[in-house]
Amino acid sequence: MIIIVSLLLGSSGAFDSFDDTIHFDVVWGDPKTDFSSTKTSIKMRSANNEEYVCQLPKPLEVELPNVGGGFESAREIVSRLEKENVCSYRVDSYWIYEVCHGRYVKQFHEERDPKDRKVVLKQQYFLGNITSTSYPDIREEEGSIPTINHAGALRPYYAISYADGTPCDLLPGFKRQTTVYFLCMPDFQTSIVSVKETSTCSYEVIMYTSLLCRNKLYRVREDPINHIYCLSQDGRKWAKPAAYDIISAQRSDTLFDSYATTEAPSMVAPSPKASRNQATKVPKMSELPLESSFITFFLTGTKCAEGGAGWWKYEFCYNKSIKQYHVDKKKGRKEILLGLWDEKLHVDFMKEQNRVGLPQSSPPYTDLHFFNGDICDQTGLPRRVEVRLRCSTRSSDQVEILTMFLEEPAICEYRFTVESALFCHVLGDVNEYGVPTVGVREILENVNKKRKGA
Repeated sequence: MIIIVSLLLGSSGAFDSFDDTIHFDVVWGDPKTDFSSTKTSIKMRSANNEEYVCQLPKPLEVELPNVGGGFESAREIVSRLEKENVCSYRVDSYWIYEVCHGRYVKQFHEERDPKDRKVVLKQQYFLGNITSTSYPDIREEEGSIPTINHAGALRPYYAISYADGTPCDLLPGFKRQTTVYFLCMPDFQTSIVSVKETSTCSYEVIMYTSLLCRNKLYRVREDPINHIYCLSQDGRKWAKPAAYDIISAQRSDTLFDSYATTEAPSMVAPSPKASRNQATKVPKMSELPLESSFITFFLTGTKCAEGGAGWWKYEFCYNKSIKQYHVDKKKGRKEILLGLWDEKLHVDFMKEQNRVGLPQSSPPYTDLHFFNGDICDQTGLPRRVEVRLRCSTRSSDQVEILTMFLEEPAICEYRFTVESALFCHVLGDVNEYGVPTVGVREILENVNKKRKGA
């Protein structure tokens, strides 16, 4: 949990202009820190007149990726999708979007005939076709890769332009056009994560693919966190401001008061505050803070985590269900059940697919299959979800961070990835069907041991 504590400046000093791309946190006292050193220090005072001397760090430099030779270019990587005639799809509430790589981008709407149950194409628009000027001229050997502000970070991308689509009704003489952005996302198949009409008849498609990660230049660089060390001046060197502990206690006590399900008082892990730049919002992706009290409720399935941005949001109840929903101020909540957890159905599926393995200790992830969701209008079959529980190694001591992502690789068949350091403990042991077998009590004990040892 990150809490911002407001301090009143007690001494004058010059500061550079604010830059929110440089990350800081506050460490309240540190026996290893030499406060008598020549590093820049300032005196600060809280609203309760608690005095501190704080040592300001020199911002750490972000390591640039290796720009040496010996890698595939983005054009070479994407051309594989084109040679294999791969098409990617995204299903929204009304439209289906289709990107056939190296050929065209299309949106269409289908309905099932009530008489013979056949699927009938009702509307179709080509949002762009490949042309001789579709591919960018990027000199990757010089490291000049463009970036886009996406999901709260500047991410390198490779973009392809599709033009000469269906004529635009609102702009006579103008044909629809689309820019497809490819972003590196490890462990993801090539999938459409968002489609947006940026201006009349001009579209933007965000595509995640693990293929692009083969080129180091397109991997996301993680910004380092700069530590500000503060030492209390009232004789208690390591004391934190009183407001800090109060805010922490209030946050812990009120975290789960927002929502309730029909079966048990529910907890909603709050989404991050909306960015000032609305363009950084990404549908169906969220990073949600978890408290220690959440672990028990979450792992027993009595309380659920909710996430997502945009029209559809989703509710994940561990070992229970996954739902997609939209809340309308007038009509209330509309929800779609994507899948229910039934261990027997999962085991039967694993046997049918010849995916039975050996029991494992601490695998990096496991896949669980949820079945018997609501009937899909387009296929006439129940919805189903493959849930990937992934152990997060980026912040192994922060079990309070849960990242969730939902995609729809096929009509009414979903892939839900949920990542957290918590799952490093959950995946301590899994059986031959990939089902975790570690008990909740043991997980809590392991989490507490790791925290005390940190």
